[in-house]
Amino acid sequence: MHKVICEEPRHGGGRDRQSRRANIPLEDRPKFEGMMRPHVNRKWFGEHLGPLRRWLHSQVGRPWNDVYSEACKVIKPDSVVRNHIKFHLLEMVERNTFMHAGKVCVTSTRHQGGIIPLSDLYGPSSFYVHPETGILTAMPLRRRQRWRDETVERRALTQRRLSDGNRLINLDGIWFACRLQAFPAEFKSHDSPVRYDLAQHRLIGPGHAYKLYGEEAFCAAKRQLSRREIRRFGLSNSQAPFSVAPSSPRLCEGAMTVAQRPGDYER
Repeated sequence: MHKVICEEPRHGGGRDRQSRRANIPLEDRPKFEGMMRPHVNRKWFGEHLGPLRRWLHSQVGRPWNDVYSEACKVIKPDSVVRNHIKFHLLEMVERNTFMHAGKVCVTSTRHQGGIIPLSDLYGPSSFYVHPETGILTAMPLRRRQRWRDETVERRALTQRRLSDGNRLINLDGIWFACRLQAFPAEFKSHDSPVRYDLAQHRLIGPGHAYKLYGEEAFCAAKRQLSRREIRRFGLSNSQAPFSVAPSSPRLCEGAMTVAQRPGDYER
């Protein structure tokens, strides 16, 4: 197992024999040379922990003492490479667990420290030893909170999509009808990659625009919604930019009303 986990295959082979001195003409090669000398790039150290994690998955439900004993029969202490595998094996398994308030917990020095339930623990561990039975158990699945999820939720509270290029956007508690214009697919020479966004009142690029609107577009025109349109769409102006009313099913009915009034947009 240690060869599969910690060794990389030889690179530079194939038809062209890249990164090998075998491409040197015959008259320039030495008269006598060892078999391994032409290989410039040989094997090197690597970490492929997938087989080790799959083996632990196959051992779930067994006593941890039996699993660890079988692993130690293969992972001999007389090799640095095999000791490295043993380090990763112990890193994947939380062994110092205990019951607290009816939950399996650990004492962690990471994050804020203290007593942490396994459901709230983030780290390299994928398994744990049950404190009462001593059985190897897989970690409970947990949903990762990513910054993209927060961006999508923020956009759902402050924006309402109407038709292509038209969107309702909440700016500082006030709802506006904005017309989005896409960035060029390819920028010509001496063409600036940024455009002035009327909603943000500054220059933005395609990357920043994707975070704001979910697409590479900028606000080219905008106008404030009237009271009648706000009631039609089920919205409400507020000083708090994120305290908006839930979307109304009549939103699609009045979509063309906003889109068909380009003369009222602020340019």
